[in-house]
Amino acid sequence: MQVLFARVGWMRWYRGPQAGDEKPIGGGKYNRESLGHEAFNFLPLNGTVLGYFQPQLQPEERQQANPSTIALERIKAGFTGDSMPNVLTVFFATDPERGGQRIVGWFRSAKVYRDAQDSPLRERNRFSYFIEAAANNAVLVPEDRRDFILPRGKGGAGTSNVCYALEQDGKPKSSEWIADALDYIDNYALENVAEDPASETDAAIADEIAATLENAGGFQSNPRIRKAIEQYAMDWAEKHLTKLKYPYRDTHKNKPYDFVCTIDGADVFVEVKGMQDDGKAISLTPREVEHAKKNRNFALIIVHSVKVEGKRKPKVSGGKLVFIHPWDISEGTLKPRGFVLTLP
Repeated sequence: MQVLFARVGWMRWYRGPQAGDEKPIGGGKYNRESLGHEAFNFLPLNGTVLGYFQPQLQPEERQQANPSTIALERIKAGFTGDSMPNVLTVFFATDPERGGQRIVGWFRSAKVYRDAQDSPLRERNRFSYFIEAAANNAVLVPEDRRDFILPRGKGGAGTSNVCYALEQDGKPKSSEWIADALDYIDNYALENVAEDPASETDAAIADEIAATLENAGGFQSNPRIRKAIEQYAMDWAEKHLTKLKYPYRDTHKNKPYDFVCTIDGADVFVEVKGMQDDGKAISLTPREVEHAKKNRNFALIIVHSVKVEGKRKPKVSGGKLVFIHPWDISEGTLKPRGFVLTLP
């Protein structure tokens, strides 16, 4: 596969400056003083998205004299042309809150140019671009879902703004993380903010609903506590599946369910929920509901009545595990907590 990894500044939507998402965070000195060109990477215009990143980090005066270029021969060995079609371009950025170089999105079947291309489009400030793709080939991961971390240092994505899959001599890099990243992308089935910008908040809304349910029950809840409880529940669920001798694999990073395990020779999707209350009500995202309605081979693991000590570094303990298999979502009462109206 022809693949290119490109570092950009961190944004939520990459659709131009807007309230709460005014400009890229990080990504170099230029982004601190000006609006980084990548701010428009996922803005669809005439059915197309135009992507930008700065291939080389260099002073502005040097950049003007010797503009950055993309080494297309390090995407495909021996390539000598000025543009290359059918390239998977993966954008990654450093999370300003959680840290880590995380995959934020990608363009499939993109056309990558060796030199920056001028753009006359006022909607994107006439900013230049290096990458062009059909808008329906763009995937942007919601902020709360950006969990795939690229390693730094030797053998990793490094500290430069571009990471090629080929070495300078044209040989493939022997990096396991590249194969893992491609597998993550190939199997991604969660929300796509490029396709549906409103889905950016789906995971956060589900988390808020979970917090509201707990607060209503008299339990403390904050993001750190929620994350600690989620991890506690996942760890316990993994141990339980192991105890039952059900082969399983973790899928929570790119699927609307947490595990796939084998029960009596059949693949079963497993949803895991952790909470402080009695576990009589759980929060679900639209993708989780959609998948659970379409697939009957589901199981549900609820780790409820857990104890939490501390807020800054919460410690979770105790609780009870309930394993429901088979789980049919239609047997419960599904209550909407909000609506999105698309106008005609």
